[in-house]
Amino acid sequence: MAETIKERGFFWWFNEGTLPARSKETSVAGQLTVSDQGGITLETDGALCLKEEFQNWSEPRNFAESRRITGVLATSESSDTHVLLETLERTDLSLPDDSPQRQKFSAQLCTTRDCAFPASYPEGFTELRVSLDGFEEWLELKSIVVEQESWESDAVDVLVSYKQWRFEYPTPGGTISVESITTGALPFFSDLPRTSAEFHEHFYLIFRPNSPSDASTLRYLYTKIEEFLAVLAGKYHRLPSPILTTEDEFGTWNTVHFYRSTPLEHLNRFSVWLTFPQIKDAFGELFKNWLSGCQLFGAGYYLFVSALRNPHQYSEHRFVNLLWGIEALHRKWLGESETSDRVIREKKRVGEILNLLPEDDRNRKWLGKKLAHAHELSLEERILECFRRLPFTFGSGEIEKFAKVCAERRNDISHFGGPRGDVDYDLFHSQISQLADALDHLFRLLLLHQIGVDAKTLFKVVTDSFVSRNVGVAFENVGLSIKSAVQGEGVPSIEVPQN
Repeated sequence: MAETIKERGFFWWFNEGTLPARSKETSVAGQLTVSDQGGITLETDGALCLKEEFQNWSEPRNFAESRRITGVLATSESSDTHVLLETLERTDLSLPDDSPQRQKFSAQLCTTRDCAFPASYPEGFTELRVSLDGFEEWLELKSIVVEQESWESDAVDVLVSYKQWRFEYPTPGGTISVESITTGALPFFSDLPRTSAEFHEHFYLIFRPNSPSDASTLRYLYTKIEEFLAVLAGKYHRLPSPILTTEDEFGTWNTVHFYRSTPLEHLNRFSVWLTFPQIKDAFGELFKNWLSGCQLFGAGYYLFVSALRNPHQYSEHRFVNLLWGIEALHRKWLGESETSDRVIREKKRVGEILNLLPEDDRNRKWLGKKLAHAHELSLEERILECFRRLPFTFGSGEIEKFAKVCAERRNDISHFGGPRGDVDYDLFHSQISQLADALDHLFRLLLLHQIGVDAKTLFKVVTDSFVSRNVGVAFENVGLSIKSAVQGEGVPSIEVPQN
């Protein structure tokens, strides 16, 4: 497993003791490792814990939230890297009589910065800054231009130009923006000769709260940003660790490491569903609706994101999870009230059937339990109601047949453990895989439309884009063919209620 950090340094308890920090009396040498997945371990060459503190292996060895370890890494860089480890657990299995004493800790959070942590840390943060490294093909904002060289005597002139991008949008609780920082430009002493020069454009997605915010709130928002970009881009690309900016005179950047999933493949233009330029004007509104949708519809959104985050599941698992998500979305979004005309009518019908049996008949109680949820819509009906909200027309009877087959195959898995009768498993597995592929595309289109992407843009994605070929093949495999985008009357538009 690759490491993001693997450095030796000196460590001590944060905000504890009366001796000077980083002194021989208070610090202990050790090695900090932060894996690429965000696993955090500290192995010390001496004792940070007292002799009997958390020594018993048979008891929980978790530290109180107030106890934190800080330190400075012995890197070769010109400036020190300071670290703060939080939510600690002692994990070594050393004995009290071991000599010399070595200890090992795990942490759930590791924050790094280029200056010492103040005693009051953490205070309010003024920015959540997320690097968009790996999203260059999605952004399509390359701007560095190097013009042709010109000669005058023995001097060669080259003109380099670039743009300072900034797209800002209001969003609940603050503003969100896409911005660039170009490194390599040297405003001071730029006329001094040097042996090399390099320009590089870095892009960040930045949330600035209206008032200083806490780390927990910004970390939650960071996960929503990562999921939102995955739905837009088409693949789940894990973002670099978030940067939280503190409210001090220097605006210090604090990079927060924590455990996360394995990074998936990088984006490329041939797999991107919606590029930033395509939705640039509506980006802020789309993100606001994504946040609202996550809160309102819960599992209806999360289960799709889960399938997107982990595409290497068994086909049955992926298929059932997608249908589970669609059912959850329907219940929160299109579910009927218990007082609706249809539900009242169905319950009345059940009551009339039960009344045909005497009150003391034991079969009446049994039948009552069986019919308690008879008014509920079937899975087939829920699938159909959701996908009829898509802004497309399909071939005659195609979406109805698709919903029926999906419901039947889900029931095969849930109630029979797989194919029934003499159906060959390889054939069953192939059909499940094809249904899951189509469901994935339909579910994504539904969510994109629900958060505000217009029908014309989505129709172009599925009919005339780099991904349209894959989408078309997936639909063809299950008997679906998109005919046209709905204009005006027809399939009702989808609106996310605002808080």
